[in-house]
Amino acid sequence: MKKFYVREKFFPCFNTEIIFLTFLFMLLFQSCSKKNDKPSGGGSSSGNSSKYMVDTYAKSSTDLIYQPAYMCVDSKGFLYVCQPVYSNIIKIDPLVQTIGNLAGLRGNPGCDDDPFGSGTPSLTSPGNLWINKDDLIFTGDYACGKVKVIKTTGEVSTYDYLDPNYLYPAPGGACQDFEGNVYLYDTYEGLFEVRYTDQELVNVLDYTDLGVISSMTMASDEKTIYLSAGNQVFRFSNGTLTSIAGSKDSLGNNDGTGAKASFGGAMAICMGGDGNIYIADVYNNLIRKLTPNGQVTTIAGDGKAGYIDDTGDKAEFYNPDGIAYSSFGGKNVLYVSDYYNNVIRRITLPD
Repeated sequence: MKKFYVREKFFPCFNTEIIFLTFLFMLLFQSCSKKNDKPSGGGSSSGNSSKYMVDTYAKSSTDLIYQPAYMCVDSKGFLYVCQPVYSNIIKIDPLVQTIGNLAGLRGNPGCDDDPFGSGTPSLTSPGNLWINKDDLIFTGDYACGKVKVIKTTGEVSTYDYLDPNYLYPAPGGACQDFEGNVYLYDTYEGLFEVRYTDQELVNVLDYTDLGVISSMTMASDEKTIYLSAGNQVFRFSNGTLTSIAGSKDSLGNNDGTGAKASFGGAMAICMGGDGNIYIADVYNNLIRKLTPNGQVTTIAGDGKAGYIDDTGDKAEFYNPDGIAYSSFGGKNVLYVSDYYNNVIRRITLPD
């Protein structure tokens, strides 16, 4: 749900005293106008958003990038971006930002495996991307009803499992823990696990536990799962679900700790190498940081839909729909899929 902000209007008066007072008031108003243009609660609560530099990382004049969504980065710094509209995943070189097709046949949906990486119709609606320590990319293709595992060289295979309880989830994303168990989510049905021991699918958390799920990631130790769902960010560890930020019944853009923070609904999340979770707050057009102690801070975006490269709250996005962390080349950066601007943005994090 997008928010709209109405600016105050000032009307001329012909009384000279009133004109003088109005002029003084206008000067005071202008000195505060930048602050008043921000959404309530937006901007870094620590006052350090200016340390986050936003620029354009990759774009294409031939619509190779079109409505980009979820992303991940491999150990060599290559960026992978799913494009559900085109039923494919693209690959972007970290040195010269050249764009190539990784998986799926652009504009030609399909559900077949592609064991040779030839670009056959192997994807229809690729969703959340997660990459493990072996550089295997896991995604859910909800239109195919399958979990797909993709090598960085383009080979696509279906992750098969047994479903004796006839659960039939439509996977939106998947990840694998350190023991080999695979977790997948259905946007409207909850979280599921494929047990490594017997390859059987079981329901772990249902809709009443989470609400609508929009994204999933995992800690670097591959033991703890994080989910964005129902206007909240959850931690799932050792069978226990904990809400660490946001509130089920609250939509907004407030920075704060735990339930005092609020989000705009759909979110894409990623785990940073610095231990923080980074959030693309889609409908608020903001990029947020969530610390391990539950503190949410806005680091980029002014809340308006737009396209401005600048620092912190001077930058603008138009429905940022994917986010990935990279430390390739010694620089800590975030990549952001700027959905309606059809570009990939980069946020350089402060040292």
